Amino acid sequence: MKELIDKTLLIESIEFNGSIIELKERFRNEKDQKFILEWFSENEFKILSKISLGTLISNSNPGLFDGIKGYGKLTELQSGKTKIDLKTKLRVELYFTVIIPILAIIVSLLSGKETPLWSIFVFPFITLWFWSILRYQERILFRKFINYINPK
Repeated sequence: MKELIDKTLLIESIEFNGSIIELKERFRNEKDQKFILEWFSENEFKILSKISLGTLISNSNPGLFDGIKGYGKLTELQSGKTKIDLKTKLRVELYFTVIIPILAIIVSLLSGKETPLWSIFVFPFITLWFWSILRYQERILFRKFINYINPK
């Protein structure tokens, strides 16, 4: 099951040409970021998209949900560079698009009503649709972060 979940996550690694301290200084000094950065610890952080069309959330007004986000971990390398591992987590919205249809089918079977054949096929499609929209926005967020770290 873990292998299946890992395949649904977006995972990337990049290197910053400098130490962790230099990277943190860059975040403190430059305010032209196209994302929001929240630190959990000395080496772990969360990046949030400032606006998320797929989840209809704007992170300029913090609320209950974060919207499109990724998680990062910093590792200082022997060469004086910093490795940045970026990763997403399985989104709660995907759980709902899987669980609700299964519950609906179970309820219809227990109540003796016939389950429409189209509903069995439509819900996996909806799950894949939402996952692809969220993945696309997560990729955009990671690109913004990577382009900020290593500008061209």
